[in-house]
Amino acid sequence: MKKPIKQEITEHEKEYCPFTQLIHFLSKKWIIIIIKSISDWCKSFSTIEKNLVWVNPRILSNRLKELQEMWFVKKKIISETPLKAIYCLTKKWESLSKHIDSISSWAKENMKK
Repeated sequence: MKKPIKQEITEHEKEYCPFTQLIHFLSKKWIIIIIKSISDWCKSFSTIEKNLVWVNPRILSNRLKELQEMWFVKKKIISETPLKAIYCLTKKWESLSKHIDSISSWAKENMKK
């Protein structure tokens, strides 16, 4: 019988290992893909949704909120009427996207069929 996958990290892990906390967050479904999709430029929800057609819009919306809460992404209102917003990586996390790009390049080179 398989052991269930641990979903939550302990308070000890949160307090003493920022790396564990980061990896736990990044391992949530679609998080890295969403970051990758906006790493080159700010994008509207509809543009992100079009680029990630396999991601359920409700899940996409929730993940974008989580990314905002963790300061990976900032939502900028560009028009009040009609309401238009774009999602951009924060300066703090732009450097992380470079590492994700490196992993993406590595995968393209090494994970070919």
